[in-house]
Parts: sequence; C-alpha cells; structure tokens
Amino acid sequence: MKFTFSWLKEHLETTASVEEISTKLTSLGLEVDTVENPAENLKDFVIAHVVSAEQHPNADKLKVCQV
Repeated sequence: MKFTFSWLKEHLETTASVEEISTKLTSLGLEVDTVENPAENLKDFVIAHVVSAEQHPNADKLKVCQV
C-alpha cells in the first residue's frame, strides 16, 4: 500500500522524521519496502514569473520574455 507522509502525519501526533517512522512501522510488523521523495525528481527545476512577453522584432512566431 502506498500513502503520503502528509497523510500519515494527519493520523499521527508526532514530530518524528520519515526514517524514524518507517523504522517504527517495520518494528511493529508493517514492512516498509521503500520511501520515495517525489520532490527529488524536481530539484533541478527553477520556478520563474513572466513579467512581460512582447513580439520578437525579427520573427513572427517568437516572443521576447522578461522573467
């Protein structure tokens, strides 16, 4: 069964880390196969805000953006 850490924290009153919780679940007889962090796959992305987008002076299909 897969579930998110945030969902689990809704049902537990704890400040324990993911590692501590997975160790405790295993010691209770609930085998934890893997712990995945989907944010790790997105760490190289940068979020930006486009301030303006204007037509490129030399191309019909391009825009010059200020971010």
